[in-house]
Amino acid sequence: METLFLIGIILPAFVVGVLALLFGLGRFVGAERLMGAGRRIRPSQFTMGQMMGAVAVAALVLLFFASDPGPGRIFPLTLLALWVLAWFVRNWRNEFVSLMGLRDEDFPGRHDKLIWVGMLLALAPIGVWFFRAYRLTHWPEPAPAVDAEHRAEEAGGTAAQPA
Repeated sequence: METLFLIGIILPAFVVGVLALLFGLGRFVGAERLMGAGRRIRPSQFTMGQMMGAVAVAALVLLFFASDPGPGRIFPLTLLALWVLAWFVRNWRNEFVSLMGLRDEDFPGRHDKLIWVGMLLALAPIGVWFFRAYRLTHWPEPAPAVDAEHRAEEAGGTAAQPA
């Protein structure tokens, strides 16, 4: 039982705490200091929520394999399945809202928007993947504005001004 407590609670809490500390310190320590040490630090590609989700999934998988076969394995497996379902529903909703935000004139065919709606509703898992690929091909997401020289702070504004 002590091993289960160590693996299931203490280890994930330690990992989340260390990552929270590192991400938190990144707000206060400037990149100029870190690059001045002779290294080129690349900004993190992962958000705090993604890291915490990965730790939670790892904890559920460890809890699944650490518990005895039978009813003890149902709880972590159910939580993991609900998490995957919630993630899918969020992605499906985002793609459906982006589809509804487009005008009929944005599509090359006459009934393309109706076809995409049918595909997202009837073939939900594969339809989301196909529409996302189609949307990113025809309407790519704009690149974020990067102000490496921090000129916006000197001017008292933001790097990307709205039109």
